[in-house]
Amino acid sequence: MLSCVVGLSLLGVVERALLDGGTVGASGTVGDDTPARSHRERAKPGRREAPRRTPGPSGGPAAPAAPDPAVLTARVRELTLEQRGATARRSYGAAPSRPPVVDTARTSADGTWAFGTTAIPVPAASAATPEIAFFAARWRRGRWEIGLSGGAAFTGLLSAMPASLMSAAEAGALRRYAALTAEGANALVNGSRTGDGLMLPWKSGAVWSMTAGEPPGGAAGRPLGSLAFSGGDGRVLSSGAGRLYRFCGDAAGRALVMVVHRSGLATTYYRVRSVPRLRDGSVVGRGEPIGRTGTDLPCGGAAAPRPQVGFDLRRGTERVPLDGARIGGWTFRERAEPLLGFAERGDLQVLPGGLLANLGPVPAADDPPPSPLPGTPPEDGTPGRAKPGGAPSPSAT
Repeated sequence: MLSCVVGLSLLGVVERALLDGGTVGASGTVGDDTPARSHRERAKPGRREAPRRTPGPSGGPAAPAAPDPAVLTARVRELTLEQRGATARRSYGAAPSRPPVVDTARTSADGTWAFGTTAIPVPAASAATPEIAFFAARWRRGRWEIGLSGGAAFTGLLSAMPASLMSAAEAGALRRYAALTAEGANALVNGSRTGDGLMLPWKSGAVWSMTAGEPPGGAAGRPLGSLAFSGGDGRVLSSGAGRLYRFCGDAAGRALVMVVHRSGLATTYYRVRSVPRLRDGSVVGRGEPIGRTGTDLPCGGAAAPRPQVGFDLRRGTERVPLDGARIGGWTFRERAEPLLGFAERGDLQVLPGGLLANLGPVPAADDPPPSPLPGTPPEDGTPGRAKPGGAPSPSAT
């Protein structure tokens, strides 16, 4: 009799729960007023799940996790390898042996915005230029949103970045750098479009030695793939006006230096030491000192036989070929047969190992410079002129 009464009571409870819309089972309580979501409703397309919250000390929901700089660094490294790793392997001729060097140059006061640089170190056997990029990041909905220069995400983040973190003028310069196309960059450096009036990276009128060659293990057919200069007083000067940034920088003042020019084209300077302690993004003028030649390798790479500066051109996603570039009164050329890189001005030509005068921000005119330095006289006895048969002279000014 008692068991019958208990059974009828339980049946009434179950019926009441079902009428109220509750559930009975291990995951719910009898008479729960919260309607249960079906599997189909939970999997409804377009539904955005809120960030998970961990219980607070009192048992209630805690606030979403705060921005974590270590997580940002890890994510930038992952994104750098995802987007630039293949290019680095082709350029270096080998897989990178170290993780990317990430430097967060500045963050907003609340830690939710960040801007910085990232570089994939070059293996010790390669003389290639390091693969580098800028990054912009925003902490939103419990995670980091990150974009690398050259991508749409980077441009979008720059447009929304607080003015307290980056001025509109600087953001505009970086957007031009990120958006510059290969065709646009070539037109800027070969004279088809008005460029930035670039000079060679040392004192105007002085003569330095030029070295050039395909990076060991690097992409074939680029004899100017590794261009460097050495000599003189060792002071490295900015080739043109622009904004200065460091990659792989350290407390001792060693870094790969980039100057982003007004057009969006950038020049890079590697193995530089004694870099001025300027805030990244500071404006520098043409001919302003940005360091001294050195042998240090903060971004990795093959050892240099003497203090020098590695020189290159870049746009948002890649290097800009030097073939046809007009810089410091000279036009740089690459020849396939024989594989050769050299500088020319009119009928004067300078091979790797030769001496090159910085003529300043002047066009690469057809007429020779007015005061050539004496070099090894060619067969015709005229210093610095090409030998018969078109072989470039080893030195000319």
